[in-house]
Parts: sequence; C-alpha cells; structure tokens
Amino acid sequence: MKSVSQSMSPQEAAQAFYGQDDDAFFEMVSKLSSQDPRLVKAFQNVKRRFKEQKN
Repeated sequence: MKSVSQSMSPQEAAQAFYGQDDDAFFEMVSKLSSQDPRLVKAFQNVKRRFKEQKN
C-alpha cells in the first residue's frame, strides 16, 4: 500500500484496501470493526462485490 502521505485516487484506495490478500484484509477489518462485529460482514460483502466488478 502507498504511504499515508501520498495521495490516492478513490480507485487506488479501494484497490489497496479490498485488493489485499484475505489474511491481511481480515486482520485490518478485525481492527476496524472491533467495536461492532456486524461490520465484518459488511466489509466482506463489499470486498466480494469489488472483486466481482474487476472480473
């Protein structure tokens, strides 16, 4: 992923986040959704749709 100080387009940001391998993605999502476990399912659904759009 690019460093935080570098500017990213929305597409680059989506690719960097949703394009991670599954283990790295799950680790990041676990941290982001620690206060609300329902967010894990939401992030997984968005990742699935993101990957489907690319194909």
